[in-house]
Amino acid sequence: MKNNIFRCVLAVMLFLFPAVMAAYEITAPTDYFLMHSSGHHLAKSNDGKAIIKAGTIASPKMLTFSPTDDGYYTIALPDGKLLTLDGAYSAKFVDGAVSDRSKFSIVEVGKVFVKIKCKSNGKFLGTDSPNEGSTAFLDKSGDDSRHYWFFSTDPKAEPDTELVKYIINPHAERQLFDGWGVSLCWWANMCGKWSDEKIDEIIDWLVDPQGLNFRFFRYNIGGGDDPENKNCDEHHMGRGKGLRAEMEGFKDSSDGPYIWTRDEAQRKIMLKIKEKRPDAVFEAFSNSCPYYMTYSGCVSGNSPSSKDNLKPEYYEEFAHYLVDVCKHYKDEYDIEFRTLDPFNEPMTSYWGKNGGQEGCHFDVSSQIAFIKVLYPILKESGLSTVISAADETSVAQSVKDFEEYRKAGILDMVGQWNTHTYTVDNSSRAKLSALCREAGMPLWMSEVGQGGSGITGNLNLAQKLINDMRYIMPSAWIDWQYIEENNDQWCLVKADSFKDGLYHKVKNYSVRSHFSRFIKEGYTILTSFDSRTLAAINPERDEMVLVVVNASQLDVDHVADLSMFASAGNGIKAYLTDESSDLADMTAYTVENGKLSFRLNPLSIVTFIIPVTVADNTDKGVVAGKKCLITPRNAANLALCADAGGVSVTEIGITKAQVWTLKEQGKGHVITNDNGLTITENANEYMLTAKSEAADGQEFVIKPVDDLFYRILNSDESKGFDLEGEGSSAGTRVGVWNYGDNAAPIHRQWMIMYMP
Repeated sequence: MKNNIFRCVLAVMLFLFPAVMAAYEITAPTDYFLMHSSGHHLAKSNDGKAIIKAGTIASPKMLTFSPTDDGYYTIALPDGKLLTLDGAYSAKFVDGAVSDRSKFSIVEVGKVFVKIKCKSNGKFLGTDSPNEGSTAFLDKSGDDSRHYWFFSTDPKAEPDTELVKYIINPHAERQLFDGWGVSLCWWANMCGKWSDEKIDEIIDWLVDPQGLNFRFFRYNIGGGDDPENKNCDEHHMGRGKGLRAEMEGFKDSSDGPYIWTRDEAQRKIMLKIKEKRPDAVFEAFSNSCPYYMTYSGCVSGNSPSSKDNLKPEYYEEFAHYLVDVCKHYKDEYDIEFRTLDPFNEPMTSYWGKNGGQEGCHFDVSSQIAFIKVLYPILKESGLSTVISAADETSVAQSVKDFEEYRKAGILDMVGQWNTHTYTVDNSSRAKLSALCREAGMPLWMSEVGQGGSGITGNLNLAQKLINDMRYIMPSAWIDWQYIEENNDQWCLVKADSFKDGLYHKVKNYSVRSHFSRFIKEGYTILTSFDSRTLAAINPERDEMVLVVVNASQLDVDHVADLSMFASAGNGIKAYLTDESSDLADMTAYTVENGKLSFRLNPLSIVTFIIPVTVADNTDKGVVAGKKCLITPRNAANLALCADAGGVSVTEIGITKAQVWTLKEQGKGHVITNDNGLTITENANEYMLTAKSEAADGQEFVIKPVDDLFYRILNSDESKGFDLEGEGSSAGTRVGVWNYGDNAAPIHRQWMIMYMP
């Protein structure tokens, strides 16, 4: 009887709402408990804040979901108080008139969960922790299970077991992957002071192929604060990231000498990495110029923090400073940095005078101006090092930077694009990927970390990693911290004390190893249409790796269709990490008729190593007569769908409405699904329709954007398939719009995935 009530509610919901649960049609106010993925329900605290509470509390309150006249819903307590965005991010129950701040859309996630999206700011309802009593906020990305909800009439209900089915096509190749890495800033500044024995051990854990197998490392060129603290407080960084963030600069003044004995600890770690991992790749990056080049006289930023801190008259001197450090490491230690990144999260207002770390704001125009100075100096140095940029904290800002660099004509001066993914959504990820692929620009995800609690936080970061790999498609994925004190989230090894050299691996080490130990340099990422999975194949194409994350509180049954491999399944090895085990052998799976089936328990991650053989690819390009799914670039969990209501994108279910066959006609193709409906353009109308009979407007020209994505154009190639409003959620309608010459609009790019 455990889930009977929930199943009944879900059945009613699916009757009241169409299968596309992103566009519910509740015709009258309806009461439900809004259940968090943790099993708690949304409630009100004494001060009005939205929190999650256990179902065992006295008199739990249902919420009333009421449709508004513009397709959204209000969510109210029995006393009429409305769930409302308060300020920039708080979720509160308040009295008052209905506004955009108290209107929400309901977006389907898989077959069990939904996300609650605020109309006002476009962000999702979620928590920072799954624990009872946690506050809910309206500023979430919607990317992980802390932002997932389900409906019930029972406040003690548990979510139903989810069943997911997906195909892995060995010929649907994405990026060639070079490997994994981590910044040396700032843990190396502390751990480099430990004994040689301890340093040997932590570096073995880091670089050994049977450990983390990392090979990319980012060395921080310190700016160095004013030793006399004339313009800032002594040890002001101790108030932020700790004294570990006090980086030594190599010069104390413009006319002073280079003091190469400085930064001994970080250098010792880097040299040990080079010794133990000869194929290691190093990048040099700067958080700030030296203090004497700044407006504020302080390397943590300007006042106000939204202003540049490097004086333009020091651009050339700072460029020489960075290049001189790179040359020193080449000449003295035979370490030639592959890339040099002069900026760190430059377009933020984080970096202020007396702050907690070195930081320097650069307007985009200032970035462009500085690169124009740095480029010829680096080129004349004799180094093979190239410039990387711009390491923004927000991927949307990274997209803007790229477009401004392109407009300024300096992309040829940049050898690699770097982005962080602290602030990110899948559309921005896909936009940046499209820009870099179009320009032939190498792309790194160069820094990220995430807070949270226990294995839940670790797995939520693992899900972010998967999203980065699927949408950004970077050639390298770089962690922020390897070792930290006082937490088990922002690190892979916890130092109980930097001072005393006490340390141990934490659960995050095992979680990251599921990716880094098995998806190696030279592997190619494959397309898998389940958002919780990452698949890759080795260069010999005889071993496939499948990593699957379950960051939710429910069991998930997986059926991975491997029948597009010539053979797969003999001699599989599988490793499981959950709250009680670390990379333990897993045998609870079956392989039958080319399908790998397994159940993944809550809060766990598994990696399968699957011997395979791959037949020659006969499905290159556009193949007529073979069944396929057609998926949008900005939402790989959705597929093109047609029914009597028109053409849209819906959650992948491999239904007849989503399975297409292309038939050659004229210079293009007719696109018909397994229900016999053919996509049709109607003269002078935006929206596409689907017809069961032959008609004008059914011929479409399919042209490649790159080796993975396509434009689908009408017969005269004046318009292309377009997601309405640049949407990326289930239920978004599809029309035709003027494409233009620019290949970057990702809401007009499609992947054709052939099926068994």
